[in-house]
Amino acid sequence: MVYISLLALFLTVTNLVPVSAVGFVPIVLYSWRFFGRRYPAFITPLTALTVLITVSTLLYDPKAFTEFEFYRRDGNFFISYAPIFAGCLYMHRLELNKVLRTFFMFAVGINIPVYAVYIVQTGLLSIFTNPDNSFGSYFIARNAAGGFFAMLFCLGVACYLQKRSKLLLGLIAINALMLFSTYSRGSLLGAVAVLPYLYFGRKRWLLAVLMGGLIAGSLAMAVINTDPSVDYMGYTFNIQNQDAKVANLNIRYEWLWPRALAYFEQSPIVGLGFGSFDDHIGNVASYFHLFGAPSDITVEHSDSHAHNSYLNFLAELGVVGLFLMLNFFWKLVDWSKHGAAAAALVGGGQNFAAFRFVEISSVCLLVMAATEHRLVSPSNVLILTLVISLLLASHSANTILAEFNRRNSLIRSRV
Repeated sequence: MVYISLLALFLTVTNLVPVSAVGFVPIVLYSWRFFGRRYPAFITPLTALTVLITVSTLLYDPKAFTEFEFYRRDGNFFISYAPIFAGCLYMHRLELNKVLRTFFMFAVGINIPVYAVYIVQTGLLSIFTNPDNSFGSYFIARNAAGGFFAMLFCLGVACYLQKRSKLLLGLIAINALMLFSTYSRGSLLGAVAVLPYLYFGRKRWLLAVLMGGLIAGSLAMAVINTDPSVDYMGYTFNIQNQDAKVANLNIRYEWLWPRALAYFEQSPIVGLGFGSFDDHIGNVASYFHLFGAPSDITVEHSDSHAHNSYLNFLAELGVVGLFLMLNFFWKLVDWSKHGAAAAALVGGGQNFAAFRFVEISSVCLLVMAATEHRLVSPSNVLILTLVISLLLASHSANTILAEFNRRNSLIRSRV
């Protein structure tokens, strides 16, 4: 089973051939092993969120589960997060520091030829005069490429923190140039945000302020740009600006974010239904202004999302859905921090890079989520969830964590 996860990890370098989705296969073969075991705390909110999304889809559009386009677009949550559950079902003894360092070198190396061709043909700074000349690597969308390179940057930093070398430093620099050339500003922001997080000591209060600030900022921008005279449930937005990057910002500020806010206001507790944001909804029956039941629906599985994961969650799954997703990341970061400490203090550094990558890439992903459809996008999330899967299935990682927790318990009991 571990080789399936490794195959999926190494194929996250592209979404042209989406073989990286095979990380869910252990669930099909060994699902019965999920019961009767103990798991990290972040599994609870993730399981609850999965149940909520499943029930929401069954109530809103049950036939979506039989449609390929649903999993590719509206329902890619299932593709992105299934590997985490898969990691609960098998065991391996790989040394993940070496695995991830090899993957980082492979991922950067396989992109060097296409990036060299890109630089020769377009130049490094041409994106400032023509944004359409941005670097897309082996991805269909530039934002997908940007998100992948931002997560890959986090992996390079984690590997460098575990074992410093000039080769790794050089590859990190090349990876940063590739990220720059995607001209994905949200991805750049996410990668840059990792550095002060590391510098200021990776404090819990810093993560809390970051989460709160991103949500408050997203809601504030949606409120400020809401036009009371516009029916966001039925109005069609037209792009006026010919500059691609400016037009992207306009459609988010003036249309997508206010539309997400309008959806949220219709049903603030559990949203209007998973996958509903890009659909035409003719009527909504309101119950006490807390729950909304949509009807007269025309379902479309498209790439039209809120381009802000927090607002998209509020629109489709309400406060409950967003809380469960944030609670998952809150507990995931805590688990990975403890895992990195255990690896350094008890395990002789074994699996340190994997735990540190999970921590800092989660922060990067949370920042990127404020500007794009990131928290469920496979091109961004799969590299993270596959590493989590490998950690959950790692015999040595679990042994080290258990020993670390045992020593901490002894120290606390003596105090």
